[in-house]
Amino acid sequence: MAKLAINGGEKVITRSLGREWPIWDECEERALLDVLHSGRWWGGGEGSKVRQFEDTFSAYQNAKYGITTTSGTQALICALAAAGVEPGDEVLVPALSFFASATCLLFLNAVPIFVDVDPSSYNLSAEALEAAITDRTRAAVVVHNGGYPADMDAIMEVSRKHDLPIIEDCAHAHGSEWKGTRVGAIGHLGAFSLMAGKTLAGGEGGIILTNHAQFREKLYAYMDMGRWIERTDKSVRLGTTTNFRMPEWTAAILLAQLTRLDEQIERRERNFTYLAERLKEIDGIEPFERDSRVTRWSIYYWNFKYQQKAFDDIPRNKFIEAVNAEGASIGVGAHGQPIYQQPLFQSIHASHDKPIDYTQVHCPEAERIYQTEALSMSQRCFLGERVDMDLILEAIRKVRGHTDELRN
Repeated sequence: MAKLAINGGEKVITRSLGREWPIWDECEERALLDVLHSGRWWGGGEGSKVRQFEDTFSAYQNAKYGITTTSGTQALICALAAAGVEPGDEVLVPALSFFASATCLLFLNAVPIFVDVDPSSYNLSAEALEAAITDRTRAAVVVHNGGYPADMDAIMEVSRKHDLPIIEDCAHAHGSEWKGTRVGAIGHLGAFSLMAGKTLAGGEGGIILTNHAQFREKLYAYMDMGRWIERTDKSVRLGTTTNFRMPEWTAAILLAQLTRLDEQIERRERNFTYLAERLKEIDGIEPFERDSRVTRWSIYYWNFKYQQKAFDDIPRNKFIEAVNAEGASIGVGAHGQPIYQQPLFQSIHASHDKPIDYTQVHCPEAERIYQTEALSMSQRCFLGERVDMDLILEAIRKVRGHTDELRN
């Protein structure tokens, strides 16, 4: 008789794990009503929720300045524009991330150049970054994949050596720290997504952080139709700009959500640390060896590794299918397929009179990680109690103990 649920056996987990997301209560209701009754539905000026959120979140992330937008993608576009990226410029981006980490460049008519990742973190490799720099390189986008900080010491050393602006894509990493400094405040600019699925959920929204006053002015001007909040004559327009203004409603929600963020980060970190220690006991499952410089690890999803040979040579995707049948929600990690393999990039053949063929791009580590190794679990799975971690362990151990069933 079959033991595994995938073959008709009894499931290990018969209830939902973690918490439903987003989490909200009367605090958000009150915040929205405050905006409604205030009559101020557009941000700006004294008493603005948008300005309050910019100040509060930038301080939370150890940055001097924060400039909001209506999405994370727009935050990246704003950051790139402030860094001086122009049509035809090349910008280095990691092969593994959400595709917006690269498609943001297309809005500026810039050229994404994909860089391989470090297998110890699934983040952009500083060595590969430096090797990819040419006289056409204008900036680099560094993603903290899943919320795990990239090696910012090595990356900023490359930046200083080559005078290369670094834009941190922190869409997964609200509250994560590298050597005691929170991400987004280490590079020249840091862009965050605030959409409903992120660990700081505003429905939609984005914010760019910087410690540099000259970038702050450019960011505000690009975000708000060329205007600059500290210039008396608001009729002056600077260059090509747009309207990425965040509404007061979003900022009100975000301020309420921010009051819960620390506790949620601590709970997730406590749970995945417990899970990681016990997963090390299971042949074929390998959690990351956490870098001691990662002083706080706030996850959007938790990446870990599958070693097919050590798991009785069962293919990774068959393992995923089996543990999901047992009720443990595990998927492909590192945000899945390398970005350059997406149909959009496969169809691009030229940029600014320069031939470019993404069908010929190969980042060996990124492709191997995607095809055979990367696993992940959503942040919401870690918002429950320790018993949830024990159920996940039980499901994985069960599959590990019955690999013979997966060969049939």
